[in-house]
Amino acid sequence: MHLLTTISKRLSAHPWFVPRLALLLFVVTVLGLFAYLRHGEHEEARLVLINDVLWVEQNLRFVLGQSEERLAALLEQAIDSDLSEAEFRDRARLIIGANSAITGIHLSSKQQLLNYGQVLTNEVSRDALLLTRSNRRPSYIVPSQSKGMVALLIADHDQELIATIALPQLLQQQVPWWFAYKYRLAILNADGHELASKSSITADDENLSYQLPFDSLGSGMLLRITAYRHPTGLVQKLLTASVVALALIVLFSWWRLRRQMQARLLAENALREEHAFRTAMEDSLSVGMRARDMDGRIVYVNPAFCGMVGYSAEELIGKLPPYPYWKQEDIAGHQAQNDIVLSGLAPHEGFESMVRHRDGHLVATRVYTTPLIDATGKQRGWMSSVVDITALKAAEAREREQEEMLRHTGKLITMGEMASTLAHELNQPLMAMSNYASAARQFANQNNQEMLDSTLSKIAGQAQRAAAVVKRIREFVQKRTPLRSYCDLNDIASNAFELIDASARSQGVRLHFNLAADLPQIHADDVLLGQVVLNLLRNALDASGEQPQSRRDVWLATSCDKDGVYLSVCDRGAGIPPEVANRLFDAFFTTKSLGMGIGLNICRSILEQHQGKLWFEAHPQGGTYFYMSLPR
Repeated sequence: MHLLTTISKRLSAHPWFVPRLALLLFVVTVLGLFAYLRHGEHEEARLVLINDVLWVEQNLRFVLGQSEERLAALLEQAIDSDLSEAEFRDRARLIIGANSAITGIHLSSKQQLLNYGQVLTNEVSRDALLLTRSNRRPSYIVPSQSKGMVALLIADHDQELIATIALPQLLQQQVPWWFAYKYRLAILNADGHELASKSSITADDENLSYQLPFDSLGSGMLLRITAYRHPTGLVQKLLTASVVALALIVLFSWWRLRRQMQARLLAENALREEHAFRTAMEDSLSVGMRARDMDGRIVYVNPAFCGMVGYSAEELIGKLPPYPYWKQEDIAGHQAQNDIVLSGLAPHEGFESMVRHRDGHLVATRVYTTPLIDATGKQRGWMSSVVDITALKAAEAREREQEEMLRHTGKLITMGEMASTLAHELNQPLMAMSNYASAARQFANQNNQEMLDSTLSKIAGQAQRAAAVVKRIREFVQKRTPLRSYCDLNDIASNAFELIDASARSQGVRLHFNLAADLPQIHADDVLLGQVVLNLLRNALDASGEQPQSRRDVWLATSCDKDGVYLSVCDRGAGIPPEVANRLFDAFFTTKSLGMGIGLNICRSILEQHQGKLWFEAHPQGGTYFYMSLPR
């Protein structure tokens, strides 16, 4: 009694246990019954199949055996006495008439060679004939080129007979129609490839098949038979359908009852999981998400977007343009961007927008917008991904500032290297002015007015020359933003020549220049381009200064075409090694003992700012060509 009470309490605590157990036992019983009946039917059909395939195999063996005997008799007659071609053809015709699967017969000896029908002598190897002669019994081979054909070999003494047998015709002739109605019969080679078959219909049940070695043909051939699945009886179908329908009804009833009882619990769990997942996803995103309807009304924002603009979701949802985070001084620009997005013309690469945080600071953003499609495929609005690029913009500004500082540093380093030669350059006009002043004093004492005026003019000219040198140096080292104007590349090259000429003379380097006539003006910063030309000349002087006196030459030339203007600097130095060429324009890479490695890097940056290029080529007789190009 106590046991029954305990069982009753446990069943009350688990009301679904008994229905589940009963349903499980019912399904297991039905499946077991079907499996038992199916297994018995399958075994019975398999026994019948094996008996039928053995019968067919014996029938084929008998037919092939008869053909072997007739062919052996033909070969024996050829050994005993020479056959004429007419006698051979008559005997071959009789043999093929008894077995139409034989498509050709070949008989050869040292004295004669006879053929009838289609033969495969070219695909029968000499080794196969020798093996057949040594075994003293017929053998079969499968040619590699002729699909569905086999060759029967019979050899005795110096006589050889090859008969070609078409396997499809053999099956078509020897397998009765009722057999092909029940089964599919196929002959396979040793690799499992099908050579011939009876019936072109594919069998339904590949499991109900049987294969055995086809010893009559040898060479590892197999005979495989596969049974067709025949329709079952009407009564069996009705009983099977009734049992299946009853099982489905029981399963459906149990499923509906369980679903009704647990529908509320499942719905509540789904809502809780969806809410938790959405909240976690929103909180983990670092990209701002903003959804708007077709009129531009904000319907959703995530915490990342709220943190980006400083407003809560409650303050933003339901707002129409102008939004509170728009810059008041650029309302028109924000409205134009908003109209482009709502019209469906937002660029795929996004667009930049500057918004104002609630506390007043500006936030640089990049906005990507795509259509917001609901479950029915209808567009309900627009979804925007907003990325904060303020740090990126600040980094780009710092990079530009550092690049400008490097460029200015390069100027100062270049001027430091030229300090002594520039002092000499200024010393010449100053000494000339001193000499002219002494001469002018003498002319004044002699009251020679004409010579005095001439001498004073020369003093003024030397003073202007010194002032021009100082002005060029001051403009060159001055740190400023690029200032573009129309300028002449020949003038820039000439000024650089004047700055570098004293240094070239001190190193014993000869300067040559070839400036093109009628060179078109370019829109560029002449001071920055002067830095590029001066740096190229300085590098050419350094490369030439280590060479013998006969090779200390530097050439500068200008030219133009319909696309742009060009300047080249050539030296006869040691050239640029291959291991250095790939890194020549890298920042802070140098081959000089006192260099910083930023000169050529800065030169290339300046030319790229002017949409130009800087490159180099080896001189055929030693040295290097440096080329710069600028658009017209």
